[in-house]
Amino acid sequence: MPWREERSPYRTWLSEMMLQQTQVATVIPYFERFVKRFPDLRTLARASEPSVLKYWAGLGYYCRARNLLKAARAVVSEYAGEFPSSLEQLRALPGIGRYSAAAIASIAFGKPHELVDGNVIRVFSRLFEIRGDAKKPSTQEAVWMLAGEHLHRKRPGDWNQALMELGARVCVPESPLCGSCPVSSSCAAFEKGLQESLPETSAARKPVHVEWTACLLRENGRVLLWRRSEDERFLPGHWGLPERRHLQGVQTGALLRTIRHSITHHRITVSVREAKISHPLPSPAKWISTRELPSRLVSSVWRKAAGIPMSNGRGQ
Repeated sequence: MPWREERSPYRTWLSEMMLQQTQVATVIPYFERFVKRFPDLRTLARASEPSVLKYWAGLGYYCRARNLLKAARAVVSEYAGEFPSSLEQLRALPGIGRYSAAAIASIAFGKPHELVDGNVIRVFSRLFEIRGDAKKPSTQEAVWMLAGEHLHRKRPGDWNQALMELGARVCVPESPLCGSCPVSSSCAAFEKGLQESLPETSAARKPVHVEWTACLLRENGRVLLWRRSEDERFLPGHWGLPERRHLQGVQTGALLRTIRHSITHHRITVSVREAKISHPLPSPAKWISTRELPSRLVSSVWRKAAGIPMSNGRGQ
């Protein structure tokens, strides 16, 4: 993994932010492009939000990119550009929670802090036969306590990464590779044949279906875009095509394409229609030349809605 080949607090932090709710294989090319454009924290801190979002486009959960920029600027202004190493200072930075702070402190600075993610929960649930819904705070707190008790304090970063790797590659959710596991002889679940039933989880949340009608208005080589309010439930602050609800007096025509997109447990269907408008445009609307669209549209749902080909792995 490229963030392990050349280890630094900046690269560790960046990789941890990208890896939140995103698979390693997806993150690697994004990470490599990002550090090529923003090789260090000061370069990132000087960047504009649109340029950062451009290199994040396709990874989703865009608040991570915005927090990344806010945190970089905070480190420059508050810590003279040197990444803090204490849990308290790390958790005070935008976008860094309990897990991320422990990961940065242990991996980048060798501080003896345990961490728990989904992989670690699965490993410890099986090793120690932990009962109870793995998504409940009480169960997760029990795993945090065990992780602290068993932490290798001389090599906490290697230990934490080994635990996560064990969960990601051997102690996998379905059909765990117990025959290849280095700790199967100490595993309560393996001894009792419970490895397929642990950890215990509640029923998956049912998807919520949402339908949007997006308007594609074109004029003299330009397309009308809409800057979404920060109060929007989905994709706040993003440029996108205006939805029909945004424009008073808009006239919609032929259906151009239908886009299906998922955001957390929401399944969004976007019907993109040709449209015209005679009313004055509200301030969030702006005519943009077609050649500028790829730099303005960050989320893949709007890139697909506008008919921009997805490339360079930006299909998430």
